[in-house]
Amino acid sequence: MKNRVKLQIFLKNEDAVSEEFTVLPALSIVMIGFALFVVLLAQTYIAYTDHISRLQNYHTANGLLQKLTNPDCYFVRDGGLIDVSILQKDNTSLQKLGEQYRQSGVLFLFQLAWNDQSQNFPDIEPAANVSRIAVSKPVGVYLNEAQTLPGAFTIIVWRAS
Repeated sequence: MKNRVKLQIFLKNEDAVSEEFTVLPALSIVMIGFALFVVLLAQTYIAYTDHISRLQNYHTANGLLQKLTNPDCYFVRDGGLIDVSILQKDNTSLQKLGEQYRQSGVLFLFQLAWNDQSQNFPDIEPAANVSRIAVSKPVGVYLNEAQTLPGAFTIIVWRAS
């Protein structure tokens, strides 16, 4: 007589306890981590685009400052002095320049300050909720034949909404 040995294959053992829900906490932690990573990535992108926009506005303001303080500009006298009387009389050239920049979505004004006085050219004010960039340069302000004072020439640039 032969002895038969019954082999039990462990792959066909169906006596185990199923633990299907032990994966859910780990999966939820992974999904929360992934969501935080996506939010962090989006915030980084938003901060980068804001920084680039501000940098472009700064370059625009600096270019305008160079253009308006150039010795060939109509209101700049010999020696780089800014003639206030010419600025107050002739506003059409500034309006033309403002229109050229307005077509590309850039608005600007410049402020000439001396002693305790200041004047804005052209006489507009930016809205309170827009991001503005200002660039300044010390200049001489020509008031009349007898009076030339130190002052500051400031360009303020913002984007049209």
